[in-house]
Amino acid sequence: MAMRDNLLLFLALWIVVSALLIPSTQVFLTVALIGILITLEVGEFYLPRETKESLKLSAYFLLMVFAFIVAKKVYEVLK
Repeated sequence: MAMRDNLLLFLALWIVVSALLIPSTQVFLTVALIGILITLEVGEFYLPRETKESLKLSAYFLLMVFAFIVAKKVYEVLK
């Protein structure tokens, strides 16, 4: 099994286990972001360019969602 396959298997397992164990959508999205960032960092040299680009796009989207979640929580604290 190639390193590329191992990294994508790790990411798939990370997301499935997170979805099964975490009841909150906000926490799940944050943990999914962490998994994608780990996969991008570890697999920098092993993943093909197309896979890295799609993972980066997913990471950017989840970063925007994370920023929205943080802003919402800050607003709740200040309210």
